[in-house]
Amino acid sequence: MNKKISLDLANQPYYLQVSSSAHLPIFSSVFAIDYFLQLLNQQANIEIYGYCFFPNNLHLLIHSKVAPSHWLETCLVQYNQWHNDISGDSGYLFDDGQTQQILIQPKFLVKALRHVHNLPVTSNLCSTSDQFLYSSYHDYTGKQHTQVKTAPILTMLSHHSGQRGKRFEDYMSSNPPLPSKQKSLDNNEFYLAYADSSYITRAMSDYGQEISEDIENDHSQLWQACLTTLNNVTQLDQKTLLGISRHHNLPEAHYLLAWLFVKVAKGPLYFAAKRLSKDQTTLQLKINSLSLHHPKAYLRYIANFWQQSITA
Repeated sequence: MNKKISLDLANQPYYLQVSSSAHLPIFSSVFAIDYFLQLLNQQANIEIYGYCFFPNNLHLLIHSKVAPSHWLETCLVQYNQWHNDISGDSGYLFDDGQTQQILIQPKFLVKALRHVHNLPVTSNLCSTSDQFLYSSYHDYTGKQHTQVKTAPILTMLSHHSGQRGKRFEDYMSSNPPLPSKQKSLDNNEFYLAYADSSYITRAMSDYGQEISEDIENDHSQLWQACLTTLNNVTQLDQKTLLGISRHHNLPEAHYLLAWLFVKVAKGPLYFAAKRLSKDQTTLQLKINSLSLHHPKAYLRYIANFWQQSITA
């Protein structure tokens, strides 16, 4: 049993793992799965990002507007009652002691979804994720509709709607192993969380804030602020700064924008890569080499201009 502290905060994404008691089957038929999904979709305070259902355990990736303890147990009790009514069984179906509630930082949602969708593969039940019937993989490919909210994570994979389906399939099929010391989808020493320590601290301090409809809203605002700052410094238009067009004096202005966003404003690399339609490795190399192509005094000037703009 995991001895880490389980966080129960509102307005956060979570990866939930629920096991049955004594390895009893949770779902007696596909109708039971449909009923459980129906119960989940009746919960007004959650959004479902992904799921994978096995006979004796289930995995959910959700965003909870309230602390999960406010609705999860009630939902499981409702399902348990329905299960007992149709099967003639008695007792409680779920093992509360094995339930895990892992807080997921938004920037790790794509990795968490890949982990969930690849569970049948890592469990040797099939060779590819699309072969397993009882997961949200098929919602993302458009082959089923179980009210999974696919747009936020698909948007993370590609800023261009026409590329999202292909990017999803490619990303889900890649399954790099977890680091050797990381045996499950959590990376914090003390808390059940897949998140940076700074994010956990912030989440614990402002858990009561209203949920943002766009889980990347803060990143979008930061990106726009960087774009405005660089426009003021260079007097280049937005298309040039985004790499859509080129200027003879600053042909790679979009990499300067990425540097400002990642290195100075401390935005996530994946978001800059998505906005510029670049892979993260290439973008990181370009950012690291900027000092070879621009005077350090010029980069310091931009960084100082940014600091002044956010403190003005």
